[in-house]
Amino acid sequence: MTTIPTSPAQQGIWVNERLAPLGSVHHMPFAAHFEGAVDEEALAAACADLAARHPALSLTVREDQGVPVLTPGPAPELSVRTTTPGRLPAELLRLSAEPFDLAAGPPARFTLLRTGETRSTLLVVAHHIAFDGTSTDVLLSDLAACWAHRTGAGPAPASLAPPAAPEPDIDPRALAAAGAHWAGRPLPAAEVRLPGLTGRPDGVGPGAAVAFDLDPSLRTELTDTAEKLGITLFELLLAALHTLLLRYGNERPAVAVDLGTRDPGATDRIGVHVNELPVVTAPEPALPFAEFAREVRAGLRGCYPHRRVPLARAVSGLRPGVALAPVSLTYRRRIAPVEFAGLRTTIDWVLFPGTARGALRVHLVDGPDRLGVLLMHRTEALAPERAERVGAHLRRLLAAIAAAPGTPLADLPLLDEAESAPVRGPEPAADAAGATLPALLARAFAAHPDRVAVVGGEDAFTYGRLAGAAGGLARRLADAGVTPGTVVAVCAERSPEMLAAVLAVTLVGGVYLPVDPAYPAERTAFVLADAGAPVVLAQRRTAGRVAGSGRTLLLDGLFDTAPAAPAALPAVTPDDLAYLIYTSGSTGRPKGVEVPHGALAHLLLAFRDQLETGPGDSWLAVTSLSFDISALELLLPLITGGRVVIADENQVRDGRALTALIERHSVTRLQATPSGWRLMLDAGLTAPALTALSGGEALPLPLARRLRERVGRLWNVYGPTETTIWSTAAEVPAAPGEVSIGRPIAGTTARVLGPDGGPVPHGVTGELALGGAGLARGYRGRPRLTAERFVTDPATGERHYRTGDLARLRPDGGLDCLGRLDDQVKLRGHRIEPGEIEARLQEHPAVAAAAVAVRGSADGPGGPFLAAYPVWRPGAPVPGTAELRAFLALTLPDVMVPGVFHALPRLPLTPNGKTDRRALPEPDREQPSAAAPSAPDPADEPWDEVTTEVAAIWREVLGVPSIGLHDDVFDLGAHSLTITQVAARIRRRLGAEVPLEVFYEEPTVAAVADAVTLELLAQES
Repeated sequence: MTTIPTSPAQQGIWVNERLAPLGSVHHMPFAAHFEGAVDEEALAAACADLAARHPALSLTVREDQGVPVLTPGPAPELSVRTTTPGRLPAELLRLSAEPFDLAAGPPARFTLLRTGETRSTLLVVAHHIAFDGTSTDVLLSDLAACWAHRTGAGPAPASLAPPAAPEPDIDPRALAAAGAHWAGRPLPAAEVRLPGLTGRPDGVGPGAAVAFDLDPSLRTELTDTAEKLGITLFELLLAALHTLLLRYGNERPAVAVDLGTRDPGATDRIGVHVNELPVVTAPEPALPFAEFAREVRAGLRGCYPHRRVPLARAVSGLRPGVALAPVSLTYRRRIAPVEFAGLRTTIDWVLFPGTARGALRVHLVDGPDRLGVLLMHRTEALAPERAERVGAHLRRLLAAIAAAPGTPLADLPLLDEAESAPVRGPEPAADAAGATLPALLARAFAAHPDRVAVVGGEDAFTYGRLAGAAGGLARRLADAGVTPGTVVAVCAERSPEMLAAVLAVTLVGGVYLPVDPAYPAERTAFVLADAGAPVVLAQRRTAGRVAGSGRTLLLDGLFDTAPAAPAALPAVTPDDLAYLIYTSGSTGRPKGVEVPHGALAHLLLAFRDQLETGPGDSWLAVTSLSFDISALELLLPLITGGRVVIADENQVRDGRALTALIERHSVTRLQATPSGWRLMLDAGLTAPALTALSGGEALPLPLARRLRERVGRLWNVYGPTETTIWSTAAEVPAAPGEVSIGRPIAGTTARVLGPDGGPVPHGVTGELALGGAGLARGYRGRPRLTAERFVTDPATGERHYRTGDLARLRPDGGLDCLGRLDDQVKLRGHRIEPGEIEARLQEHPAVAAAAVAVRGSADGPGGPFLAAYPVWRPGAPVPGTAELRAFLALTLPDVMVPGVFHALPRLPLTPNGKTDRRALPEPDREQPSAAAPSAPDPADEPWDEVTTEVAAIWREVLGVPSIGLHDDVFDLGAHSLTITQVAARIRRRLGAEVPLEVFYEEPTVAAVADAVTLELLAQES
């Protein structure tokens, strides 16, 4: 049988098809729609004539000793079907996705779909191993000519010259030149940032496509702009795509580009003459687009001399794949519209075959009448509405480039008015205007004097008793010189007295400063000195912690004295400060956040309405007073006529004690950190009447599912201290599939900003900024820091706080929080969010909690690496490292999969219940998997029979005199085709079928020999 060698491009396609199921990703469908009577016999004859003119349409692909070869096979024949106009799109998609049997052939199909008396569609589906974009033009032109001849409307097409010799393998000199070209040049990263991208950006899977045409006038303007810049339209479009990726947050945009390899003698031939190569840039945002486009032109043209050499052949160890980068681009100029004699014809030059590769494939077809754009995407990675938004951004960006190509990249308009505007929460409640906590308390005290307000231990006090105790203490504070704006420290253990102290400071107009009795003495001294608190409220057992810091008033016996007649207290305004609370500083110096009464009242009223809480509710208070969220659980019950149950210092650390309190006091509302909820769930919490709030740190999906099953309602809440406790909220549904931080609460705005401080596109990760009624005044005594973090939008005049948290806006208007900006790390040039890895790791059924950190150093053995710290779920089988790595690899790029897993009995926590990353121990393994140790002399190695034979096969295929047990075969010249040759010889000589991925996971004689041995043992058993 006559065989024809395959070209490097065909070899790459064949290897990829063998490595993994690719569905229809290599199918190239297009369609001609006819109006008029189609003579089926004439069309069938025309298709036969076409196949005779182009042998590529009748070839089969077979394996010969691990190498693909082409052999003549059956010609494609026309099939005819009938459908309805409404069913036509689905039929085109279904037929486009039908698999090819390349070994049996043919690699092309012709189907005529009749949809009416005078309407029909010819669908052509060709496999990429025999076809490329230019082949579409050749096929349609020749088929139209054959049709004209068969219908008597034209002469027989002229004969084609004999085909040229098959494309040879890569010349060694060309290979060396390509290797030199790519050496030291950056290659595409495995990750990419796109609006709303989820999961792995690589791979193949079911997809969808967004199709549109550029406005003809815009296309003309872009052509003129390219000519003025001295570049081609393709180069301009490529530069625009890189600019779009830059604006999505990619510091080093990468696009895999299809480059044609046709010789002049092959222009009228059907075949595959294309090679994909990457174009990687590092644009400065301030660079004018015109200059950047010329840089892209230079980089692209630098690839042209090496366009025939597959990158995997030029770069050692590069694993083959269906795309070299998560984003790829195909551009081709098409011929003028093709006419079939006697028929009115319209052409769909590219149809989507149902399977997509990578994260996004941009297909541009530039013709005399229009420039068509097809954005193909995997739906598991990029939702259709997100792809639609990418298309809108691209059109807006191209219009801006055409209008002003000298504009800096960062200043080119990208967003419409809706994307530029902040996301706004509902309007504040009617009674929120001018509200203050003293006024809200006075209203509640008057409305519910005999209702129980607070419970602590065995004590329970009514609103009347609480009002009397707080009012009496407020008068003592006034006598001590406290006026609106005076800072009063509260250092008390958890008790009704602690609550009364907070209320008293509030009623007299003072600013309460929580000082946790468990604070280290050094921190307590700093906070009191920095705040300048002249008065301290404490219990006898806590007074020693604040001794010498000002006048101390004791709280002991506060409820023992009969309440005196109320006395006039100073009026408090919304602008007066309600509390001063210290948070950890990035430099190690705590910073005091000043929160006004208006912000606090706004928060309480917003959550009153959000949670629909009222007099019938009982709240359990479990949070330290030094954690700002304590204000919600202590004060919201009181302003709504509810009851607050205060857990003592021992109970808050005991899950069983907390669940007992919930049951004993019929608690209906409770907020806690995820760590606190785990504590209660592990103690058997089941409370169907409970509304749970989780906040303070990320709520992992597995924990959300587990908690949601045990409570009546669950809210995930988010907010920094600087915007007054909580700023967004999302109710978690039953059996949730994901967890977001939801939408802004009433009176609150949210926006996601880029490094330049401007809004980023919806779905793109940026820094979350919050504004509205909950904003704090700023940081006490730190004007520079206040000005840095609390900024004003010059366009709207609105003030907002830059949180330092990474977020992105969801299609439903909610927000995803993706970790801290300052937690972001770079590892081997890749930006990595530990929070994203932690979230994925906690989805494993055996992992209850997890933290991730970078360990090692650049100058240490093995360099820096990622270490994961899982906490096992009680009773679950403990997974091994390989299982955990494989689990993470399903959704994360390889660079984000930790190299070390160090299990802990529990995660270290800060006093506020958050993960304390600084307290994570060094992992118990010195370093992650590093480079394989250098191989010993082969004579000293333990060569068994299988290993000896595997090594001999490698030597034969690679043409090397010797090979070590642990030598990396890619360093010795291996590439995808040599891998298949080795696999074929192992199959023939040893009878073992080794999956191709084995050769790439650990490319050594030892690893392949181990795989062969395991396969042989499996066959024996």
